[in-house]
Amino acid sequence: MSNSNRKQSEFCQNFACELQTCLDKHLYNPDKCEKVLDKLKQCCLEHGAQSPVVCSGFPTSKPSASK
Repeated sequence: MSNSNRKQSEFCQNFACELQTCLDKHLYNPDKCEKVLDKLKQCCLEHGAQSPVVCSGFPTSKPSASK
């Protein structure tokens, strides 16, 4: 229930905060924050299970290559 446990459970939180800061700085123009958004998406792909709240709405696994 402590804050440190909360931080540990949200592995990608720092990327989400970085994205929010970028969006604030650029008047919510997502084109200006694509690199930051890509870092968050990559974190969610690799560690989504460790960041269920931060990564909700993002893919948390790579699509299968089956046709």
